[in-house]
Amino acid sequence: MPIVLALGVTGMVINEGAYQHAEATLTGGIALTDARLKSAETLQRVTEVGLYARSYVLTADPEEARRYRAAVDSLHEVKTSAFQLLAQVDPQHRIALEPINQLIEEHVRATDDWIAQVARGERAPAMVAAASNASLARRNALRAAFADVLEQAAAIQQVARLNLYDALMISRVAVHLLALATVLGLFLFLRQLRRGDRQMVEEGQRLAERVKERTAELTEMATHLVNAREDERAHIARELHDEMGGLFTSMKLDFARLRRLPELPDKAVERIRAIEARLGEGIALKRRIIEDLHPSALTQLGLVQALEILCRETGERLGTKVQAELQEVPLDKPAELTLYRIAQESLTNIGKYAACQQVEVRLHDDGQAVCLSVRDNGRGFDPARVPHGRHGLRGMRVRVESHGGELTVQSVPGEGTTVLARLPSPARQG
Repeated sequence: MPIVLALGVTGMVINEGAYQHAEATLTGGIALTDARLKSAETLQRVTEVGLYARSYVLTADPEEARRYRAAVDSLHEVKTSAFQLLAQVDPQHRIALEPINQLIEEHVRATDDWIAQVARGERAPAMVAAASNASLARRNALRAAFADVLEQAAAIQQVARLNLYDALMISRVAVHLLALATVLGLFLFLRQLRRGDRQMVEEGQRLAERVKERTAELTEMATHLVNAREDERAHIARELHDEMGGLFTSMKLDFARLRRLPELPDKAVERIRAIEARLGEGIALKRRIIEDLHPSALTQLGLVQALEILCRETGERLGTKVQAELQEVPLDKPAELTLYRIAQESLTNIGKYAACQQVEVRLHDDGQAVCLSVRDNGRGFDPARVPHGRHGLRGMRVRVESHGGELTVQSVPGEGTTVLARLPSPARQG
């Protein structure tokens, strides 16, 4: 770019200098042409002065004398203008103006003498003087002097013409240089622009790859956390079932044997029965906690029956009937667990926030994917404005995406909510 700028500035300076030189040369050439015209007009006026003088000598007509005076006045005026122009275009004084000025003055003095002689009645001497060799030589000298002036002026004009051609050539070179600088600058700019675009594309690709890697890492981490959570919940459920279940069962058997002892008072028996009832409630709570942690119905009965139990228990808890339309679908155990958790989380959210009168749970295979939808007619919400700190929807989306599926949440305030999970159909994958 500095080279382009230097070329551009140089071209502009050369072009401006050429313009100034051409303007000065053209102005001088025009003035020189005017000077040559004025010189030729001066010679014409000298000739007119001689003609009017001779006419007066021959005719002695006062009108010819008047014309003669007018011609002399015009001669002095034109001569002054011509000499000024010649001095302007020839500051070095190469054109000798003084000799021609003397010749003009001598010619005017001679013709004045002719006019004076005729006025005194001496026509014969005036005619002799007008026809003399001296008068002829003076006229020839004037013509030669003017011819020399015009020739010198032509030489100066030729030099000016050559200077004008040189200025035009310099201006032409400057224009070409400016055009070259413009093309070069445009080429460099386009190359830099393409380079910048290429760098932006490469940087965008690197960022996209980095984002893709980070997204894959986060998805893998989220999937790992979900699986680890499920494993931990299954472990806790087994511990509760094996350890606490055995402990509660042993306690219940001990209280049953204690209640059958004959020496116990009636009040002790009643108290033992009350403790047994509380223990039964604890066993039921333990069973419900175990089912929440890891649904045994899903493992033992399958997805459809587990969802039917979940819908029935949720309806009893909410006091609202949960309508279930469930179709047997071919899924592996992890995918079944994912759909069960989606339904469980959706029904939990309905119980917390929806305040609805109708809930529908549907499970079917449309040939493209296995679809689970949970819809209610509750208060709804804006999915784009979920408060921070609530990760239920994000957790469901991570679960579904870990199996290559997608989760869609459709909701409008006051018009209910629909949660739709789609997992790839095993038949289509095969």
